[in-house]
Amino acid sequence: MGKHIGGTGLIGTLLRGLVLLLAVGLVAGAGWYVLRNNSAEGAEGGCPTTLHVVTASSFATVVSAAGRTLRGGDDCVLVDTTSTDGRPAAGQLTQSRADLWIPDDASWDMIAPPQFLAKKDTLNAYATLASSPIYMVTDPATGDRINAGGGSWLALSGLLNTKNSGVRMVVRNPAMSGDGMVGAGAVGEAVWLEKGMDASSLVLTNVLTVTRTVNHDLAAVPEAPGEVGLIPEYALLATLRLAKTDRRYIVGSDHTALLRYTWLPSAAAAANPKKAAALRRLYAAFTSAEGSRAIAEAGLRGPDNLRPIFDGANVLPEPTAKPFEVLQPHHVQHIFATWDPEDRRSNLLIVVDLASNGSSSPPTSPPPGKQVTQPIEVLRNGCLVLSGLMPVGSRLGLWEVSPGSPGYRKLMPTDRLDDTSRASFEKQVGKLAAHRTGPGLFDTLVAAYQSVRDDYQDDMFNQVLVFTDDQNKDSANTAAVDALVQKLTDLQDPNKPVKVSVVVLGRKESVDRLKTALKPIDAYVDAALNSDDVQAAFIHVVAGGLHE
Repeated sequence: MGKHIGGTGLIGTLLRGLVLLLAVGLVAGAGWYVLRNNSAEGAEGGCPTTLHVVTASSFATVVSAAGRTLRGGDDCVLVDTTSTDGRPAAGQLTQSRADLWIPDDASWDMIAPPQFLAKKDTLNAYATLASSPIYMVTDPATGDRINAGGGSWLALSGLLNTKNSGVRMVVRNPAMSGDGMVGAGAVGEAVWLEKGMDASSLVLTNVLTVTRTVNHDLAAVPEAPGEVGLIPEYALLATLRLAKTDRRYIVGSDHTALLRYTWLPSAAAAANPKKAAALRRLYAAFTSAEGSRAIAEAGLRGPDNLRPIFDGANVLPEPTAKPFEVLQPHHVQHIFATWDPEDRRSNLLIVVDLASNGSSSPPTSPPPGKQVTQPIEVLRNGCLVLSGLMPVGSRLGLWEVSPGSPGYRKLMPTDRLDDTSRASFEKQVGKLAAHRTGPGLFDTLVAAYQSVRDDYQDDMFNQVLVFTDDQNKDSANTAAVDALVQKLTDLQDPNKPVKVSVVVLGRKESVDRLKTALKPIDAYVDAALNSDDVQAAFIHVVAGGLHE
């Protein structure tokens, strides 16, 4: 244990070391890997029971080792392994008729087909079999800057979010690897816990502009000064003895970013007595001498949380901070929506309600250090941000609340977004102006909701997004708000869910009232003081439709 392959160059040695660790042939494609275990001798009929297991590529040798302990005797169990990383595992679960899934983090459960997985604690479901902390790996000067900020994930996010800091992040594609998702998630989670959800959304969006995303290599190795690679311990252990000696390894003083290899039996296997009995035996095999040895040889920590013994491992600081919680579905979707424009695909109708109040002053004072522009500029800039974030093929419309009947004008009917319609939308946004709107906001919202519901798109998020300064104090009209909630409730179709989001331009008291009043329809309500706030709110909206 702890042997290494010779060679020169950090990247080369890391890749060769990982190939040694995995001890399997990996087939690379767009950042994901599929591997079939052909160690099963003969057909499935060689043993009375066969378990089809889908697992992360970094855990494949462990599954094979545990499976070997079950291959003897008349009641032998054949463990047929398919290795798939990231989001492609969702399709592999059904394609391979999986009885068990062991992804490299528990948060991947959100991509499983509905009702596919057994409920928590059924046949040890959601138990952690192994773990691996993620390190920030960088050059000495950049490491000193992170440590000067406390050596935390929050310190890293602050440097990445500071313009012209010279600090860049290197991470594997979050949609295709657990260390990419949990590593990027740690940067966002540190901000989420400190400053809230919208701040986290905006930071992740800004961080993406200074990020090198690794799609094909087996680790996010930093290559230039200022780069911070997010690399799991198991990948580092393979090459520490041959790695550059001037690296800094920082584990995070505020939280530990942790991969959790998770036992997820299928509901169908749990309901099958023969499969369930075989799963119990396989689960026990991971704590056998052979299973424990395989976990250590893969560079992973077992249930005892002890680091396996590898040459040079003493340069890695031992994690002491409490691990981040498992990323919840909404948090994961924020990451996906940040990295991949296709995850921002929406059928979105924007409703604008901005009245003239006869004043050039913003409605509320900004927090210290936060610049506030005029509401109309916030609105225009925010709408342009939204248009830029949405991919071609989305649907986008723009309505404006106006006096008289029906209480709104369709500045741009909802249409498929392409270069022409995007230019048309931006032209209409440029014409937006504050004016006396009248009390038609709620009627307009009902009409907008019905329009999106009737134009429902199965392959994207369906949403109504309202921008209002609440100059008519609609939020204070309790009877009108109650009537709005009832009308929207009556319009709801469980087969055509439409998300309602309300962004109030600057009025905290309006936000507080609407958050409470619109809870029955699960609306998202928040305030915006500048276009950054609008952008952050939109990332939340399109990350969308998933709730904690």
